[in-house]
Amino acid sequence: MQRQYRVPIKSRIMKILAYSLAVVFLVAIGAYYAFFFNPQSGAQEELNAAWRQFGEDVASLAKVVENAPFNQDEQTAAEGYRHISRYLATFLAEYTDYRDPEYPQFARLPNMVARIGWDNPDNLYLSFPVRGDHVYQLHGDLSHFDLVTINVYSGMLGHTPILDIRTISSVVSDDLETDENGHFLLTLSAEPAKGNWLKLEPDAYIVIVRRLVSDWQKTDEGMWEVLNLTTLGQGAPRPTPRRIREDLDHAVSQVESLRELFTLAHRATFQLALDPNEISEPAVTDPNIPMADPFQAASRGYFKLQEHEALVIEAPVTDCRYSSIQLANPWMESLDYASRQTNLNHANTHVDGDGRIRYVISHSDPGISNWLDTAGWNEGSFCLRWTLCSVYPTDVSSHLIKLEQLDSNLPVNTPRVSPAERRQTLADRQASISRRYAGGS
Repeated sequence: MQRQYRVPIKSRIMKILAYSLAVVFLVAIGAYYAFFFNPQSGAQEELNAAWRQFGEDVASLAKVVENAPFNQDEQTAAEGYRHISRYLATFLAEYTDYRDPEYPQFARLPNMVARIGWDNPDNLYLSFPVRGDHVYQLHGDLSHFDLVTINVYSGMLGHTPILDIRTISSVVSDDLETDENGHFLLTLSAEPAKGNWLKLEPDAYIVIVRRLVSDWQKTDEGMWEVLNLTTLGQGAPRPTPRRIREDLDHAVSQVESLRELFTLAHRATFQLALDPNEISEPAVTDPNIPMADPFQAASRGYFKLQEHEALVIEAPVTDCRYSSIQLANPWMESLDYASRQTNLNHANTHVDGDGRIRYVISHSDPGISNWLDTAGWNEGSFCLRWTLCSVYPTDVSSHLIKLEQLDSNLPVNTPRVSPAERRQTLADRQASISRRYAGGS
């Protein structure tokens, strides 16, 4: 009888495990190739490289914060990086969603996030892109605003060379034909159109709508709509790979260029032209920023204050449709206007009996109505604006005093504000800004 040999149980188990692992491995390899393996074409690799370059370009933006001449302390640096982050977030959205002139959408630019170049807290900005060979219609409601100005520009700060930026055409709300409810229809085109019309030229690039409101309790903006009649009813094409690469590049380059431009404006406007706490004479538009509102005059200055000091600014009363003062940090962002009194306008400013307005800038609240809060900044800028005036003002002045000398530098009947009244004013501001941006910024 032939002897039979049996394979030990342990060996059989090991073989089964080996076969099982081999099957699992082969299944895993198959699943990877079936579901996860994604070979890249040459064109895809170019896009991948563009994204990696975008990341490197974002990292290089650190130098515009590091090299700013006013970046002298940790707090300023921190807010500088927040400033750059805000710009980047804004211009990424701009180029990927809001810069298509064939299918325009409104952008709130500037806004609570993109505080660009002394953005005016009383101004509910709208912007949209255009091209000179298309026809657009802008519908709007003027009934909720003190004044509205609409300007067509040939470029955008930080994106277009300064010498190529000009105001192509402008209109102010007083000159718009409206219906009985304050609604208007404006055509923007190369050829004249019936009714309200703004001219577009071949280099037309963007439209900025400045909607000024002095009473923040009025937060209803009414109906606003922009349509490109040339492409109306047509579906938008998918963005091309080239377009995406360009959008990423434009977003970063505009952040860098705009920040460098404002640093240069800071030097030209303040360090070279003015001493600290000095104020410039009002100038129509702005010699340093070509996209300033042509219906506006402005005075600017640079405050530098210690805790025990105050800066008193005097200006005449005017017959302008709108006037204001605001503070900004060295990055030229408006200071916190939602929870601090960092700006005032003609509707909430006290006028003294001699027909002059006296503003007081200081760190601590002196208990007067025309106070402007530095929001913790020892240095920053201020801007006075006058819009649509029969005669633009002159004779503005500023003088630095000790805070204890304030009463002797103001009229005896200067209105006083109690701490409780100030808290209520700030609470009203917070509520108004919350309502303003309920739909997003």
